[in-house]
Amino acid sequence: MTVIDLPAHQSQGLSEEAGNRLARALADPDARVRHAAAGALIDEREVLIGEEGVRALVRARSAPDPYVRAVAAELVRAMRAAAWEMYAEALGHGDAARAETIRGLAVLRAAAELGEIALTDPDWRVRERAAATLGVLDSRSAIGPLTCVLEDEIVAVRRAAVRALSRWAADRHYARTALTGALEDPDAGVRTEARWALA
Repeated sequence: MTVIDLPAHQSQGLSEEAGNRLARALADPDARVRHAAAGALIDEREVLIGEEGVRALVRARSAPDPYVRAVAAELVRAMRAAAWEMYAEALGHGDAARAETIRGLAVLRAAAELGEIALTDPDWRVRERAAATLGVLDSRSAIGPLTCVLEDEIVAVRRAAVRALSRWAADRHYARTALTGALEDPDAGVRTEARWALA
């Protein structure tokens, strides 16, 4: 990709494909292309970015280029805040569609927000989905909330937490400790899943 290949500005903002292309360009080997893409992403008032582009932004937060890293971190922070705001608004209205924000938060690697949902959402199905989603994130940010979710009143939510924690049973002390505690759960299914995870 070259700077010339970057999409032209449109009066109503950039299309989703154009936003995805800009996000992918953050990994371009040419620093001029990376900087032009980062500048366009941060300067454009309205850029549509699809899931592919969001994943590229999340990866760019650890890019070697400090400008790209800073832009990507700021955009991901803003997206996390917007996703949380959408969730909170849907929660305030009792809208069950708030479960859909979980997918977006997962793509953004938003463990803190997912942990909060897993612990506090009034709908057990939403808590269960958030707990399961935490299982695909980095262990450092997911194990703590999942350990707390093991105290949920709903068996399906506790089982989701055990399955999520099982990913780290072999090499994370806190996950093993939480799973060992789950061996005392009143539900036989939770106890069985914990035993399998620890085996």
